[in-house]
Amino acid sequence: MSTTQLSKKRVKIFHPFFVAIFPVLIIYSQNIGRVEFEDLFLPLILFISFSVGLFYLLKLILKNGYKSALIVTILLIILFSYGHVYYLLADVSIDGFDIGRNRYLLPIFGLTLIVGIFFVLRAKRVFDNATSILNVISIVFLLVAASNVVLVGAEVFSCEKCANQELFYETIDFSKYFEPHTFSTSTNQELPNVYYLILDEYARQDALMEYHKFDNSEFVNNLEDRGFHVAKENLANYPMSVLSIPAIMNMNYLNFLADEMGADVRNYQPLDEKNHGLYPNNMVLKNFKEMGYKIINFNTFALHLHEIPLADHTICHRQPFLLDNRLVDTLGRTSVAGYFVERWAEAELRQATKCALDELSGAGNVFSEPTFIWAHVFLPHPPWIWGPNGEHITPGNPLLITDNPEYRDAGWEPKRQFIQQTQFANKMTIKAVDEILENDPYSIIIIQGDHGTAWDINWQDPSEKDVYQRLRNLDAIYFPDEEKRIYLKDDRTLVNTYRTIFNSYFGSNYEILENKMYWNTNQKPYNFVDVTDYALKE
Repeated sequence: MSTTQLSKKRVKIFHPFFVAIFPVLIIYSQNIGRVEFEDLFLPLILFISFSVGLFYLLKLILKNGYKSALIVTILLIILFSYGHVYYLLADVSIDGFDIGRNRYLLPIFGLTLIVGIFFVLRAKRVFDNATSILNVISIVFLLVAASNVVLVGAEVFSCEKCANQELFYETIDFSKYFEPHTFSTSTNQELPNVYYLILDEYARQDALMEYHKFDNSEFVNNLEDRGFHVAKENLANYPMSVLSIPAIMNMNYLNFLADEMGADVRNYQPLDEKNHGLYPNNMVLKNFKEMGYKIINFNTFALHLHEIPLADHTICHRQPFLLDNRLVDTLGRTSVAGYFVERWAEAELRQATKCALDELSGAGNVFSEPTFIWAHVFLPHPPWIWGPNGEHITPGNPLLITDNPEYRDAGWEPKRQFIQQTQFANKMTIKAVDEILENDPYSIIIIQGDHGTAWDINWQDPSEKDVYQRLRNLDAIYFPDEEKRIYLKDDRTLVNTYRTIFNSYFGSNYEILENKMYWNTNQKPYNFVDVTDYALKE
């Protein structure tokens, strides 16, 4: 082959497509076990389609494949490096100048992109050598990402049951772990509507005082004045929502998952899988359905509460959206569009939260049959998007309004924002309670935090104080019949909530379980460590 022929041999172009795959694999590797394998396909299709489509569009315009590919690669690098740089510099300041702000980084990245594209367009070079180099670099990047998936996967799948449960999980029938529901109601008995409001991460009154110097007695007194029993020595049984709520709604401890799944397995499908998971397909809902109740739930973005096959009606319903895919959402948040993705997500969350709290009191009127109404809202749980009176705030920015001068000179302080969201939750909750008691006085109302706060705790090796902080949650229950309130104990734990309710109002005979508390982590959700002594020692 002659020199002329060699010079005419074109270099294959594939670096923009490999660069598009790289961030998807990296983000997936960080979430193996938390997202299902099939969730990987949508972002791969989207990002590869975007890079291929943009490449051929530019090639059509520029009549130059090398330049088109180079522009696509530069654009992808700018898009998906931005979020990582932003988070890296988020808390960095020089002489009081905070450099990790969108207002500074966006122009810098935008200018870099413009300069890069301008250089490529104006250059007289062929860029065949650059293409060869970028092809090699993209292969290395892809190998690094794939290796990361393999290494993390090897760690996740390293235990005896891990690979089988992660890759070939088959639905397990857990019914053998739950008692059959027996009840005794007469045909002419008035059955109460049951309202269940979960305020995510709402801590017990003494914990709010200890960790925030916040006196929440006004809210507690308001509930007690309305007939609520607000427990003083109660505790949650698990430290995370994904286990705490299924334990509540199945009226049982979930430690059998360690035997069924394996203590080191990270697969969450037994808990949150749409049709058979212990969260959406739980015993409390089945029991109410068996007694002729209708089920109403709210779409509030909390776990999979919007995906409950047993529900008869969903309030605040929204259609599935692209960002519902967790990998797409994470990739969007770490891209140059992350600021706008987060603002959109915050607006959606505000709307869903406000809708649930506004519509909760009227849900009992939807059906003529008795109804179980279940709402789970991200209050006072982050993101910090509410002021104390419902003002819209942006996470990272303090609330600066004339109505609250005490906050005007304060910088961003997460604990302060937590209290602001607690205050907002208090106002909205009391409003909903008053409306329920006015329009549906013979109803049962349960208001609970699924766990407490987690300020500076050591998840891997928690101290007694860590455990005691995390497991102190709000627990307030209203029984319309005053004589039945004697069954509500100060030292109750969440797992006995519905055992007490079914026994008190529906003639059931559930055993009240011994109070036990367990610790687990996101990495090993089924590795249950008994921390009862820690929790009860304080």
